[in-house]
Amino acid sequence: MLSYNPWGLAPLLSQSGIVRPAPTPGWVASGFSSNLFLNAPIQVFTDGSLNLATALGAAAAGAAVNRIVGAMQGAEYTLTATGRRTVGNFWPASTVATQIVLWYTRDPWLTYEIQANGSLALGNLGNQASITTNGSANGSTGTGISTVGLDVTTGSSRTGTSTNQLRVVGFSQRIENTPGDAFTGVQVQISMHQDVANQVAYGAP
Repeated sequence: MLSYNPWGLAPLLSQSGIVRPAPTPGWVASGFSSNLFLNAPIQVFTDGSLNLATALGAAAAGAAVNRIVGAMQGAEYTLTATGRRTVGNFWPASTVATQIVLWYTRDPWLTYEIQANGSLALGNLGNQASITTNGSANGSTGTGISTVGLDVTTGSSRTGTSTNQLRVVGFSQRIENTPGDAFTGVQVQISMHQDVANQVAYGAP
């Protein structure tokens, strides 16, 4: 049985067989004030810059801030103070840098692995749910990894006909994971993807 130690929205598999980053990398402005942790659910703005996607929770309808384009996968930038090129698995808040490149996933049909903050049984297959709070503090600056999970404790778990941010399409194949465990590991796809037809346009930066 897994203890609750969420790892964000981790890319697991692609229908093409290879999980690839977005063809055009994202960026943020120098000094951007939020940590963007590895596997944090993110969204893209009209100018190509990235930001954290806001949890929808049990709201009746999502807005542009709740749409997800993929998961953060790393950063590289040149530190202004030293001129040193730096590569890491997350963007540290308030970093002053130039030549900023952020890598993220974008394929709408990728399958991800995420840990629920409660129990999900086999009967939840196909249901949708929100992510947990996704902010600058929801991750570790030591490991660089997001601590966002799948939220099933605030009424965010929906039926298959309702809309929320993620859809459960399977269960984690980790040996210590079983459907119905206290903190179930699940496989999900993004059901409120920014690039899928009939979704709202990208937000402004």
